[in-house]
Amino acid sequence: MEFFEYEMNDVSSLTRLFWSDPQSRIDYEAFGDVVVFDSTYRVNKYNLPFIPFVGVNHHGSTVIFACAIVADEKTSTYEWILRQFLNCMGQKHPKSLITDGDNAMRRAITSVMPNSDHRLCTWHIEQNMGRHLHQDMIADFRVLVMHPLIQMSRRKWDEFKFNHKVSEDNKWLMRMYNLRKKWAAAYTKGRFFLGMKSNQRSESLNSKLHRYLDRKLTLVLLVEHYEHCLSRMRHREAKLDAKSSQSVSFTASDASEFEKDASHVFTPAAFKKVKLEICKSMDWEVIDSIEEDSLVRYVISRKENSEKMKILSCTYVDSSLQSITCPCQKLECECIPCDHIFAVLHFLKADAIPLCCIMRRWTMKAKNAFYSDRYGETYHWSDQMERYRKLRSVGNEVLFRCSMTEENTDKVLSMLVNLELDETCGSVGNEELQYSHVLAQSKRTDIERSATVHDPDQIMPKGAPTKRIRGFMEKRVIHCGYCHAPGHTIRSCPLYLR
Repeated sequence: MEFFEYEMNDVSSLTRLFWSDPQSRIDYEAFGDVVVFDSTYRVNKYNLPFIPFVGVNHHGSTVIFACAIVADEKTSTYEWILRQFLNCMGQKHPKSLITDGDNAMRRAITSVMPNSDHRLCTWHIEQNMGRHLHQDMIADFRVLVMHPLIQMSRRKWDEFKFNHKVSEDNKWLMRMYNLRKKWAAAYTKGRFFLGMKSNQRSESLNSKLHRYLDRKLTLVLLVEHYEHCLSRMRHREAKLDAKSSQSVSFTASDASEFEKDASHVFTPAAFKKVKLEICKSMDWEVIDSIEEDSLVRYVISRKENSEKMKILSCTYVDSSLQSITCPCQKLECECIPCDHIFAVLHFLKADAIPLCCIMRRWTMKAKNAFYSDRYGETYHWSDQMERYRKLRSVGNEVLFRCSMTEENTDKVLSMLVNLELDETCGSVGNEELQYSHVLAQSKRTDIERSATVHDPDQIMPKGAPTKRIRGFMEKRVIHCGYCHAPGHTIRSCPLYLR
């Protein structure tokens, strides 16, 4: 069942609309740790901003969690959208958010999701640099964006203000300085963003939507074509799932045991990143170790430059490695074990990647309720699968018959609610439950029927593009490159052939 909420103004014109389907909610359960969204889309006849919430799945592909259409871009509107998003997703807050630099959006995130780590899109910062800075200032400001050390960043900022005579009148620069912890690499280093620095996921979806959507569409047609685009994305994910579950990423015959093990654990997209880290680990070696009860610290250095060193901490329980931490924090920030960790594992002569270095979100088990078998059927036919099949088969028919009368519908709903509240029914532990494509149902409290909803008022929101985007149903008119007349090319131009 779809989750949706909407609001109208005094004349019953639509002002806010939010929706998410069951599969999107399942995807959020598995991949909702980092959410990217902005409001740069206006692919409808009313010029209403179209706001998708997107993330990245276990194949490194874009996945959509929810969408919203609103009539304005005020703080109260963004707060409403975020609250609906949390209601839809069972109040599960994302760990991190990436957005553009919109002030209203930033204030809404601070109000509704104060515990989610928020960073500003570096791509939008690059675009604004050209608008607000002189050409000779851009290169120096880019250093402030990219420099990884906080102390150096502060000194570079002082130098930047002195060299370019920056005054308090430059409001954009002053605002960016106050927000530096949300965009400067010196402050965002070590924070959980899965390696993403911008909302390129959202921009990539933007290009896909524009390929299928027309800015003359009504909202009904907009939603239909959005669903078409969404189905294509899910079809590609299903193909990648099928390929990954029935094959293993290629490894050379002389590959290390880590590389061979990683090819069986991670999806092909994640395996490429892990393989790169394994190769880079050959440049490091362990030069010392310090034991402190159950904690062992390993000192590693680069083979060609012994002055470059790092100290990794490993925790053991009964001689079994339970955790490993590295100062670079790649495992914590991107869920990929770094080359320094693999250097220590090589030293320990481990024959497989320990579980503490494997993050579920990059594996084929990222959202499987019934674990897949690479060399057999798509799913193990377990006792749980058999029980689920029986419940689904009988339940579909029973629910259909009960839906014919309101009395039976209320009776079944009451029974299901009581079952859900029963402690013995949920004894498996919801925090360990993972979802897959076979579970296509989700909870939804139906919205009471209201008066007829009228079309929204056409608006001209801030930042609306001036150049019209050609719709996917429009035919491209060919213009001659010589006389610029439509309908023929230069090779058939009568003026050119004279």
